[in-house]
Amino acid sequence: MKKTLVDLFETSVALYPDNTFLLEKTDGSFVPATYSEVKEQVYVLGAGLQALGVKKGDCIALLSEGRNAWIIGELALFYAGAVNVPLSVKLEESNDLSFRLQHSDTRYILVSGTQLKKIRRIIDKLPQVKKVIVFDEQPEYGEKEIPLTEVQRSGAEYLRTHTLDEFLQTARSIRNDDYATITYTSGTTADPKGVILTHRNYTANVEQSLTLVDIDHTWRTLVILPLDHCFAHVVGFYIFMSKGASVATVQVGRTPLETLKNIPLNIREVKPHLILSVPALAKNFKKNIEQGIRAKGKNTVRLFRTALRIAETYNADGSNKGRGWRIWLAPLVWLSDKILFSRIRENFGGELKFFIGGGALLDKDLQKFY
Repeated sequence: MKKTLVDLFETSVALYPDNTFLLEKTDGSFVPATYSEVKEQVYVLGAGLQALGVKKGDCIALLSEGRNAWIIGELALFYAGAVNVPLSVKLEESNDLSFRLQHSDTRYILVSGTQLKKIRRIIDKLPQVKKVIVFDEQPEYGEKEIPLTEVQRSGAEYLRTHTLDEFLQTARSIRNDDYATITYTSGTTADPKGVILTHRNYTANVEQSLTLVDIDHTWRTLVILPLDHCFAHVVGFYIFMSKGASVATVQVGRTPLETLKNIPLNIREVKPHLILSVPALAKNFKKNIEQGIRAKGKNTVRLFRTALRIAETYNADGSNKGRGWRIWLAPLVWLSDKILFSRIRENFGGELKFFIGGGALLDKDLQKFY
């Protein structure tokens, strides 16, 4: 059975056209975009890429912070038959970026305004790159650079002068085993390795994930991990898309530290049902919770520690909570939750059902704490 990421997206748009798909903070509040609205933007950009000369199998690198343009950009390049080479915004060294772009034979680059300077420093070493498409308006553009708005204009014109079937021909020709992404390893032990994932790799991962996390079209997530991570890619983006649910991205700050500081505020605004984290972030959240408790005074600290011990004893390993004699702790757990833990959870939006850790070993004490 053919089930590519394009098929997944088309099915969701047909089933949930008016549901909110993407949420991005602009001008002080999160602005929603429905599945049908996102589809229009994907079609316009996908057609623009085709008009630009993108061919099936071309590699397009994507270097940007998590935002609507990242998600729309990836979906659009699939409609042009291209392969995404997602790059981490943490890559600072010119040779790190150069190696990945040369090794993957990247022909086009989608880049945010804040990351553009990195590409400009190495573009002379990348003769195979035909165009650099810049998400954000710039005062001036280099020889190979082109604003996203220009590609969108070309796409709108392409869709006016071609039938929908002509535009969709390439997307419909994609098969399960065609490459979707080439994600590079860190390269800490040797040259980075390009890990190839096919369209069916992704859609199978979506199906497997949904056997463990039962979500529906009313759910929201806030993607706080970089979208170039396969973990964030599948669980933070594609499983939500497959269910007609909503995906919010963290407000991008002027610096990485400012973006990091936006996370707690954005969590309270979005009220996510599921958050993906890595142990380092989970530890940071725990530290902030404990600092907040200490700020309330010694009595609150004592109450918190006592409540935590009771709850950890009652819950045990999670799968066996309240078993045996521990059932007698239930009233104390309920009271602790009522007067203390429920208030702490409000800092996570109050709707959180899953807090999932990946990427590295999650310490057992940290699991117990949450």
